[in-house]
Amino acid sequence: MFFLSVFTSFFFLSYLGLYGVFYLNLITLTIFWISLLPYIFWIFEKNVFYKLSLGHWFFLNHGVCIEFELLIDSLSYSFMLLTTTIGLFVYAYAFSYFRYEPLVDRFLLFLCSFILSMLLLVSSGNLIVLFLGWELIGLTSFFLINFWVTRIGTLKAAFKAFSFNKVSDYFMLVLLFVIYDLLYDLDIVSINSQIHLFHNYSVKIIRYDINLLEVVSFCILGAAFIKSAQLGPHVWLPDSMEAPVPASSLIHSATLVSAGIFLILRFYPVFEFSYYGKFILPIIGSATAAYGGIVASYQADVKRILAYSTISHCGFLMLLCSFNVQEFTLLYLYVHGFFKAAVFMCVGNVIRISKNYQDFRRMGMFNKYLPFECFCAFVCLFNLGGLPFSIGFFIKHLISLGLNYNIWLYYFVTFNVFLGSIAGLFYSYRILYFVFFDFKKGQKSAYKHINGNNLFSKYYSNTSLASNLSISGLVIVSYLICFTLFIIFFKNYYTHSDVTSILNVSTFFNLYKPYEGFLFNLSYLNWIVLIFLSNFIFIVWRRVPSIYTVYNNFFDVVFFSIFFYFNIYYIL
Repeated sequence: MFFLSVFTSFFFLSYLGLYGVFYLNLITLTIFWISLLPYIFWIFEKNVFYKLSLGHWFFLNHGVCIEFELLIDSLSYSFMLLTTTIGLFVYAYAFSYFRYEPLVDRFLLFLCSFILSMLLLVSSGNLIVLFLGWELIGLTSFFLINFWVTRIGTLKAAFKAFSFNKVSDYFMLVLLFVIYDLLYDLDIVSINSQIHLFHNYSVKIIRYDINLLEVVSFCILGAAFIKSAQLGPHVWLPDSMEAPVPASSLIHSATLVSAGIFLILRFYPVFEFSYYGKFILPIIGSATAAYGGIVASYQADVKRILAYSTISHCGFLMLLCSFNVQEFTLLYLYVHGFFKAAVFMCVGNVIRISKNYQDFRRMGMFNKYLPFECFCAFVCLFNLGGLPFSIGFFIKHLISLGLNYNIWLYYFVTFNVFLGSIAGLFYSYRILYFVFFDFKKGQKSAYKHINGNNLFSKYYSNTSLASNLSISGLVIVSYLICFTLFIIFFKNYYTHSDVTSILNVSTFFNLYKPYEGFLFNLSYLNWIVLIFLSNFIFIVWRRVPSIYTVYNNFFDVVFFSIFFYFNIYYIL
């Protein structure tokens, strides 16, 4: 239904109009997202998979018929759920963000095509369908980055991203030729099940015999490193910030940068036998994590800070891919994708209010004008930075558990992980403080159109209700899905005694619900902090004229929150 709605919108755009295109694709995308939710326990707990053939496509030599096959397993379902969840809320947010722009219907169609291309990539059953999805996400990203076609810098950034994606496509094409020449089969399940039989095969390149599996792993890593913006070919990602904010939130969270992670996880049996891949993944991944975090800490453009933050998190994801534990990588991918998309949407509202300035040296005191965006940005950066008692803190803990390389590689990777984690806290603080809490540094005209009547808006923001619903909905759904996956993945892996023995934690935690895990005990405090902050922001203190009344209302909020927490505790 989603594919048919996008296809229909392209051909009948002039008849449907803006509202017809928006509501048609929104309804079908919502139905598709809701249809995915009931399968979360079925696929992750029982590990079932579905293989679908939509018919014959074309014939190759030796009588091999290529079918349009789809493979739905735990890996593809994880990426489909991530893409549709973020895509749904970003799509609704884009309609509000572009309410004063021309050609909005074209942008919405490009956005839906981008989501559809990623869904085709992650659900592909053979290499031909995967290569088609790999090409389509590069093409649709070019149109999204180059949406404002009248800007020269936009065209340069789009062409730069497209050129790097073409190099990645070249690696994929070579990979397709090598695997077909090796196995005479392009089915992904068959490739992963037979790849160990060719461990001793080699190919002669300039009088050197090279293991054929090393060539395959080199092609996979080359394609994945470019797509996921690892150190070296990372330069296209900061320039892609020329794209509108909704496109950036989708590119940097769930689609383009995560395509390389998907490729490595899909063909991970190759790296089980590849000596080359076992060392390249942790070295490049950890170095990228440290580099992206350090560079993000010295940027002043809020979108470029988030771009280098994405590079850093992609480095952590590459490092997690080398741990041979797919659940760790998927959890980090969900945490980064959900909360990074929400931060982008909050920053987009700030940029709109500040008349499209992206430099935080011209911002400040937006907690007064955009308290809702301030609260949501704090919640998302709280998790992305990995502060204690957050979901990101649990993920950084899992990274520390997986560092079990040889002695020289262990210290190199650990040092880079430490630098990247500290830098993540630093640039998260800079965004939150300089945008929302520092003194006003912009011109008065940036704040002049926000008069006293709008200052205490019933939406707790000077932006539209649609954007508030999109951001709050994404944050709430992010928490629900992330905690659900934590429960599913960890109930069979870690117990309270396992984690406390590793962390050398005191027995104080044994006094508090000892039958549950250490991670879940900490998550309760995360909920308490978030509920307390939401009460503090959304109570009447914003409307009071006196600071003394603010203090009195603050104590009322404290007593109300304590009463509320005890009730929730006994209900649970």
